[in-house]
Amino acid sequence: MNKYLRLLPVVAGLSLAGAGCVAVPATEALPPPASQADMGYLREELRRLNARLDASEAELGRVQEDIVAARSGQPDMASATQVASMQTQLDDLQRQIRALDSARVQDKKEIYDDISKKIATLLKSAPASSGASRAAKPRSGSQTGIEHVVQPGETLSKIAVAYGKKMQALMEENGLKNADSIYVGQKLFIPD
Repeated sequence: MNKYLRLLPVVAGLSLAGAGCVAVPATEALPPPASQADMGYLREELRRLNARLDASEAELGRVQEDIVAARSGQPDMASATQVASMQTQLDDLQRQIRALDSARVQDKKEIYDDISKKIATLLKSAPASSGASRAAKPRSGSQTGIEHVVQPGETLSKIAVAYGKKMQALMEENGLKNADSIYVGQKLFIPD
């Protein structure tokens, strides 16, 4: 925009020079043809600059309208009622967050208690299982097989299928009275 403002005096002078009639004294001859071509070029350049100036002014007007529209769409400051409403909403959100936090703490405690009870039950049944395993009938030196360590999610029936054995045979070989009494980490003998 500053470029155009600097060119404005030049353009104005050229437009005055190129517009209207110019009196030429009789003693002077017409300008040479090269000068007429220069004048034509300058007039065309002046016309282009005027068109660009008009386009720039139109764009400036659109930008100013956008600024006015943006300012009118948003108040500069919130009213006291709006501030009070926002504060009430914030207070409600804080109460909800506190309620969720306390519910989360309570849920955490309940889960912890439930897991503790299940672990205690497993620990009480684990020595009985391992004792039964130790009381299994003695294996002869000629009997061969492998030892399997029970993994999470395994059942005696899954283990029997995996080794192609009958579940009852595994129970007898390991001294188990109940197929559900195995636990994670327990070592089971799987005969050949």
